[in-house]
Amino acid sequence: MKKWKKEININVPIEFAWPYFYGDTEKKKKIFPKVVEEEYVEQTEQVVGSIIHQTYQIGSLTEQYEITIKKYVDEQNYKMIQESFLLNDRFRMTIDYELQMEDSAATKFIYTSINKPKNPLFSIFQLFGNDDVVMKFMNRTKETMEAAYKTTAN
Repeated sequence: MKKWKKEININVPIEFAWPYFYGDTEKKKKIFPKVVEEEYVEQTEQVVGSIIHQTYQIGSLTEQYEITIKKYVDEQNYKMIQESFLLNDRFRMTIDYELQMEDSAATKFIYTSINKPKNPLFSIFQLFGNDDVVMKFMNRTKETMEAAYKTTAN
């Protein structure tokens, strides 16, 4: 099992940041550019337990995942969604996207990812993993949201 946890401050209000993680597929595609589409397979009233069919494009390869929402919090000063899916039929991925209000114009974004191999032999490959992909994602998220917020604030 491999776990990454990173955080970054984003200079946008929490309500501006939240749709990039939940509720607006077009905004989500801006920080997850490889997501082609999302469609609810099952949608629960309380959000937890909802299943989303996600299509993901990597070059000429199209992948599809069934994402299950495991946790969901939508409060004024704190928002969080936890998604779980099976990656390439090899790793159970559990990812938390947390947003904490710092003040009216700043949000702390906390990303936590746990990758658990289905087969213990795959644990060896995780020894060589680093956080470059996570840091690129965090920085892209910050830059994308801040640029979008500047255009709406003018």
